[in-house]
Amino acid sequence: MRRNFIFAAMALLFVVFITFVFRVPLSLAVAKYYLPQGQLTCLDWSLSGLIEVTVDEVCFESDDILVLGKDIAISTERLDADLLSITHKRRQKDAQESAMQTLNLPLPERRPLVNVVHLDINSPLLKRPLQLSVKETQLNRFEVAGELLAGIEISPQRVKAQFELHSAAIAHYLPEQVNQLAGTFNLSTDGVMVKYETEVELSAHYQKDKQCQVDVVSKGQLSGSWHLNDTQGGIDASRLPLQLDASRCADFINAQSHVPNGTFSSQWVAAFDSNLEISQAEVLIPQLTLSDSNSDSEVQVHAFTFNYNNLAAKGRLDVNHHSEVFGLVALQSSFLYEPLSTHISGDWIVSNAFLVIPSNLKLTDLVSQGAFTLAGDPSQALNLEVNAQFTASEVNVQDIQLDNTELNIDSASVIHLTRLSMQHALPIQINEINTQLSAQKYKLQTLSGKHVLLQTHAELSESGDLLANTELDIGSFKMREIRGKDINQTSIISGKVTSQKINASIDGEMHLGLIANPNLSFRDAVLTTSGSIQDAVKLKHIAHLEDFEFSIDHILDGELNQVLLNVPEQSFMTLQPFVSQLAPQLQLSEGFISAEVAGDLATQSYQFKADLKGGGVLYDSHYLHGINLPVMGKFNNGQLALSETVLDIEEVRSGAVLTDVSAKLSSMNNTLILSDARATIFDGEITAQKFNLSKGDQRFLIEAHNWDLALISEAGKNAGVELRGRVSGKLPVSIEQSAFEITNGKLTNIDVGFLSIENNESVEALKSHQAGIDTAFSLLENLEIEKLSSDVALSPDGWLDLAVEIVGVNEQAQQPINFNYTHSENIFQLFRALRLSDEITNEVEKALNK
Repeated sequence: MRRNFIFAAMALLFVVFITFVFRVPLSLAVAKYYLPQGQLTCLDWSLSGLIEVTVDEVCFESDDILVLGKDIAISTERLDADLLSITHKRRQKDAQESAMQTLNLPLPERRPLVNVVHLDINSPLLKRPLQLSVKETQLNRFEVAGELLAGIEISPQRVKAQFELHSAAIAHYLPEQVNQLAGTFNLSTDGVMVKYETEVELSAHYQKDKQCQVDVVSKGQLSGSWHLNDTQGGIDASRLPLQLDASRCADFINAQSHVPNGTFSSQWVAAFDSNLEISQAEVLIPQLTLSDSNSDSEVQVHAFTFNYNNLAAKGRLDVNHHSEVFGLVALQSSFLYEPLSTHISGDWIVSNAFLVIPSNLKLTDLVSQGAFTLAGDPSQALNLEVNAQFTASEVNVQDIQLDNTELNIDSASVIHLTRLSMQHALPIQINEINTQLSAQKYKLQTLSGKHVLLQTHAELSESGDLLANTELDIGSFKMREIRGKDINQTSIISGKVTSQKINASIDGEMHLGLIANPNLSFRDAVLTTSGSIQDAVKLKHIAHLEDFEFSIDHILDGELNQVLLNVPEQSFMTLQPFVSQLAPQLQLSEGFISAEVAGDLATQSYQFKADLKGGGVLYDSHYLHGINLPVMGKFNNGQLALSETVLDIEEVRSGAVLTDVSAKLSSMNNTLILSDARATIFDGEITAQKFNLSKGDQRFLIEAHNWDLALISEAGKNAGVELRGRVSGKLPVSIEQSAFEITNGKLTNIDVGFLSIENNESVEALKSHQAGIDTAFSLLENLEIEKLSSDVALSPDGWLDLAVEIVGVNEQAQQPINFNYTHSENIFQLFRALRLSDEITNEVEKALNK
């Protein structure tokens, strides 16, 4: 018995010895049997006690992972590892991978508690290796420290974990826009369904450029679930609003500066009003609301769906704004985006009591409504259709005011997106655009009127061919004392348009029913326009007023606003319809006129020249013949500068006949001046040094040179009186309040004269009524005049007063004579009587009145 026990003990010790010596290969063989999906590639262990094993090194490798453990102490109570390194291998997922199953973990009721001092995890899915430590505080409850702070609890049917979001491992994966992230992430799963709930504190920013940064702050809760087999789930973000701050964005601040303070807040809040639904194929956002801190503006996205597979998105967008500045603004739209097809449609309404927008455009009682559609291939071209209506009780922009205004726009166009980056290609094609602008009243600086209607129709082809038609109707207008009505203008613009420039031609025609001022009016005037638009706008207008014609060439080029008015040589009598209205008794009988004015409307600087050749004028029975007047000068900022020129008149028949009339015409201080005026009369000459053509008061001197008394006597039609000799003198003239007057005038003889009275009716009648006077008159019948002088005065109403002194000798009686005589006569009536008997003037008047 004892011997058998000894043999048994020796056999057992031998087995133990063999097992200890060959422990590594035996362990590897056993592991290979129990680990069919992997194998131990290294193992070195030893007994450190009766109930404790020390593993110096252990290696495990499978298709997915490589595990290396060192310095592991295993007892019945604890498993302490100094180092555990896990390397994950990337491999292609098996399309036939089986579905996830509900957890049923075979967790023993008793086992050693695990403690890993250094847990290193490497994976291609990680940006950098993860260094952790794991401590199992209770059975199946672990605390994770190191780069990831977490707590994990494992049960047979569920795994729960809580992660600290400020962990360094998480920070490595945050985008640079995230400034700070804190909170906890709680997760639980049963193997099929994952549920999570998060407490989040987030600080981030969006950096558009160096001058624009939008700050984002969020604090709240986020929860949701995910089905691993169905690959779908939901997110409840309703308790996690995002606060946006644009106060550090220069673009936003610049936009704020163009509107009254407080119109748009820099503080906004984005909130998800209901659960987000996510699947492997798409994400659904039932409603997202973006609102400002003033509660004036709100943007809502409804039923937004994005499909990952075909990159399609659809939903509805509502924009609402209400403020004192912009009034009510509401936009409703729906959109569908696909890589090869996009469709956006919607409508809007705007209502504002008083709106001011850039360019100093002011709108009162504005109401706008309309609809739009944008559809097409977003990589190629989009078709845009817009139908809009705008009404306002008053519109003001710069110096323009429109009352009770309505604008209608109906357009269809194509936006070629592939051409946006092309330098010379035109990105837009207008199939058709129709506009209609109307206003009951309008005002432009000093121009005002009623009932204006502007209608346009335009087309722009894909190659840039432009065709536009416009029609303007104006019921009436008033500018200072000028009035007009029934104006219609039509124009056609055709040409070529590129992204760099426009080359087009313009043709138009304007009909003016009536244009008038208090003194002048004309009807049915026609203005034709032609021109081109290239580097500059060049227009030529040709006007026909009755038989009078003139043209205006207009050039617009940057700040240059140049005009050239040309009156081609034509009959002087074409001005008769206008002259008759200004002076009904004035008739034009002959001659030719021409004129040219060139200048810049922007600087109000002009040069001009005009010419009247052989002009003839009949006023009442005053007749001027052979008028020649060339004029040249400048007009700068309201100042007239007339170059000196000569006025020539061949003949003036106004009772007394003046011939070879000439004078120098010039200007000074915006006043026309005649100087060195002279004319031939009574075989002598009349001159004036200088006088101005204005309504102001003035004084000047008229000088008579070598007048023939015989011609003066003949002009008086005094039968029976013969007077010979010549006189000269000075006639001081004063004009006050437009009244002409001569005072202290003096005429004296310059040689020996002769007076003969024979059978004069006036003298004979005087002799018969006064006895004894015939002797005195007989001495005047043949009188040689040695001295003749006369004081001359002319009143504004035409009365000429003469105080005549005659000193001479009667040759027959050889008796010296000293004769003083006063005479008063209305020369206006005298000249009129002489004019009525002027045969030449009468013939001209008869010809003009036929």
